[in-house]
Amino acid sequence: MKFTTAIAALAGVAMAAPVAETEVADLEKRATPINYVQNYNGNLANFKYNQGAGTYSASWNNPGDFVVGLGWNKGSSRQITFKGNYQTSGSSYYAVYGWLNNPLTEYYVVEDYSYDPCSTGTQVGSLTSDGSSYKICTHTQVNQPSIAGTKTFGQFFSVRQNKRTSGTVNMANHFNAWSQHGFKAGDYNYQVFATEAFGGTGSASVTVSEGSSADSGSGSGSVSASSSAVPSKAPVTTSTPSSSASPAGGSSSGSVQVWGQCGGQGASFGACVSGTKCVFQNQWYSQCQPA
Repeated sequence: MKFTTAIAALAGVAMAAPVAETEVADLEKRATPINYVQNYNGNLANFKYNQGAGTYSASWNNPGDFVVGLGWNKGSSRQITFKGNYQTSGSSYYAVYGWLNNPLTEYYVVEDYSYDPCSTGTQVGSLTSDGSSYKICTHTQVNQPSIAGTKTFGQFFSVRQNKRTSGTVNMANHFNAWSQHGFKAGDYNYQVFATEAFGGTGSASVTVSEGSSADSGSGSGSVSASSSAVPSKAPVTTSTPSSSASPAGGSSSGSVQVWGQCGGQGASFGACVSGTKCVFQNQWYSQCQPA
């Protein structure tokens, strides 16, 4: 709405003082205000935000899966600037996060993390952008929750090797690199800068905006040859266990208390205590909940 008003005002003064085409082009490139709040299980993270200011905060202690953040209701190849503090131990991402509608696709540009998603995906190449190299990996989610309900869909990840908590992400570079591996940009759903966690402890305090910052780096977007990439691990196919599933990786002793973690790829956990059951959240996190 602010953009439309600005255009109308510009048109109103045009007869008195014609405006150069370059000025109109610059106006059209103005940043889109934050218009989307990502709040998936935000109650698990003490999620607080000020949409007008583009700020949010979160803190957590052994949560179930949550994803919180701020951004835009329609993705694009925009530049996204983030500035903040992020501390974590356990399983968490600090990332640009979004979806495509068709083909249904989930994507992340991970700027900092305590869990590397490429450890359970297939590394297909690399990218140099915004002052660092990124690993590119893909994964297929089978019968998992999505913006369209329980579906099978692809995931794309860029994982930054020089971690940072502030900077600018040039999404065009990542979309272009991913396109060599089947990513089909265009039919965008929302796009946010988000914090996700599915275990451990941590906190984040972030300011999000559109546009570049002084320390964003060159954003060269060079891509290594994917034909020489070696999968870090075979792709993991997951399915959602029923609520009566046995505790993942557990023993009969029942050592994990209610709300504790009882399952997740790449780790072993005890069984849930009596009166609770292990409930699947995602491939990295299952939780003991009251039976």
